[in-house]
Amino acid sequence: MGKERGGFTDYVVLRSNEAYFSRSAYQTILHRYSPGTPPHAQRTSLPGSLPWVTVSYAPLGRDTGQTVLGIAERTWSDEADASGRPIAHTRYLCVPFSALAAAPVSYTGLHTALASPTIQRPMLQHSATGTQPAVPGTAVGSLPVTVPRLDPARIAESLATDDEQWFLLAAEAAALVLAGRVAILGFPAPSRDEPTARARLRFLDAVAALLPYGQRARLTASTWAVSGAAHRIRLAFTDQPRQGDLVLRWRDPRPRPAQLPGPAADYFDLLLRLRDQAGGSLAALVAHLTGYPTAYPAAWHRLRATARAYFHLHEMGGGDTADALAALVARRLAPGRLLPDTAPTDAEQWQAVQEKAVEEVAELVRAAWDDERPRDDDAARTFSRRLLAVVAQVPRDDLALELIRLAVLDDLGLDGAPNTGTGTAMDARTAGERQATASTRRWLRWLEGAPELADQTRPFRAVLDGSPNPDVVETLHGRARYLLSLSQLARLRGTGAAMVVLLDPWLWQTVPALSPRHRQDWATEIRGFRFGTPSRAARYDLLLLILGEAPGRPLGRRISTMATDYTAAFQEHFATLVREQGADGRADGRVDQALTALARSILDTGWPQDEAQVDLMLRVLEQLVRLVQANIDQRDRPPGLAVMIKVVGRFLIRNPWARNLPAGRQWRIWLPKI
Repeated sequence: MGKERGGFTDYVVLRSNEAYFSRSAYQTILHRYSPGTPPHAQRTSLPGSLPWVTVSYAPLGRDTGQTVLGIAERTWSDEADASGRPIAHTRYLCVPFSALAAAPVSYTGLHTALASPTIQRPMLQHSATGTQPAVPGTAVGSLPVTVPRLDPARIAESLATDDEQWFLLAAEAAALVLAGRVAILGFPAPSRDEPTARARLRFLDAVAALLPYGQRARLTASTWAVSGAAHRIRLAFTDQPRQGDLVLRWRDPRPRPAQLPGPAADYFDLLLRLRDQAGGSLAALVAHLTGYPTAYPAAWHRLRATARAYFHLHEMGGGDTADALAALVARRLAPGRLLPDTAPTDAEQWQAVQEKAVEEVAELVRAAWDDERPRDDDAARTFSRRLLAVVAQVPRDDLALELIRLAVLDDLGLDGAPNTGTGTAMDARTAGERQATASTRRWLRWLEGAPELADQTRPFRAVLDGSPNPDVVETLHGRARYLLSLSQLARLRGTGAAMVVLLDPWLWQTVPALSPRHRQDWATEIRGFRFGTPSRAARYDLLLLILGEAPGRPLGRRISTMATDYTAAFQEHFATLVREQGADGRADGRVDQALTALARSILDTGWPQDEAQVDLMLRVLEQLVRLVQANIDQRDRPPGLAVMIKVVGRFLIRNPWARNLPAGRQWRIWLPKI
């Protein structure tokens, strides 16, 4: 990739074979993982000067789950464009990861292959499109690449650099990259024997070697990335972090990292512990992690699979996964771990931290359980019982509820395709409902194996059986996220209408006062309710407005389909809200929030086209405004009232015909007085 010598074009792919991608697709890959714009060619002493080496991936085929692992090197050429600016060339080599899973290789090995004559000669020629496969069984236009296998002893030599200080840095980076995007500030000192880019690439190799090998299928890394560039590189040396980056500082001397995110800290500690258990043998540690790709499906080759990476690493020490999980659960839910050195003075903050910790622990349980579930033997069943005992012994019921919540989310993520087998309509409906709730049924059945979890599982079992418990709110202690899961499960099961009736009083009392992280989820759920009557539609449209959300359907559309049945119910529910909450917003601002959200929705969706429907809509809005006007101190008018009046006034000014409607004339009489 580069520019034509003496040309005016921008950077494009000049030559490529098309074994796996078209030329335009190669260009997309290189642009997507471009580290940014390099400094001028003459400024060779800067930390960010070329050459740059970047490791990336790309999906191989649609919906296959397979990827290619690619390595690109950007260097300055001796060519210039029409403006006399030097041209940078990027050479790129990619290999199907399935081949590398069978024969693990290092980044430095791929980089060496990139510079080999076998690759260099075709890059200086035109496209090889249409040629025959280079070797039997390969894609048309592909080339054989000789890359040495990953040598754990060679990686161990790198990790042992500076009395194993590289190991501490690499272990910290490996732990961080499982949690998010990592910026490495600082870099190895350059030497005469090893170019700067090569030394950085060797460190990136060391980091990847401390992760299960399959993580390389989607790990992106670079020897340099410009901090101001909008790149998608997960691990890179750079001059300063971007917003959201986790930071690794190249320290000398390098103390133990003071604080790492929870899962990252667990992984870091385990790396150090296993190194010590192996008598300090870094080669043995690398060799164990390199064996990952043959042991697990390709679908698990994804970043952020921290739990699976942790359990796989734990096996090296001969430890038991159930015991490891029990220790992790105890650490993750310890109050000192949740808010270290901080008193839980903010109730909302404390609740958010607790929920996040329980969610992480539930993901650990799911990872451990899923690793064994495909098997059906005595060992797997024994492990399942031990794992369930760990869950049952947690001194709080959130963990079991969280596992059910995640299972419901699994089911919501499925397409819910209808059953295509033969049978009666009722049989097909039952089979479809079971298919739509398959994950929840599976997890619930597992959790029901522990009598200690009966209270937590009972409400969800009742929904699956088609008879929701009338006391669901009390049973779940009014906890919003788990009542939401129950409502979602009822919709999947086909009993959503019955569940709405049970949740209705709690919804009106509690949902508007929830924290923002829960309100958005509940607004989404309320939009999924099926309203049997105009009164129900009006009731839950108003609840959405109180949440600051648009109604389930625009007011104009409701009027065109439900007319006065809807408007009368909406006015009645609004009057009840004003009576119970007050209109001046000094309670919790529900009335004001509803008016503001309704005005915003009208601006976004417009008015009906039919004059009679416009007249009805104007009449409804007038009644709402009059009701608020009659219940406020004129010196303390809620902002929502002014916004609504402005929206109606603007409509009447722009549409003279509407001012002559009965409701329009009424607005004209008293609008100037407001």
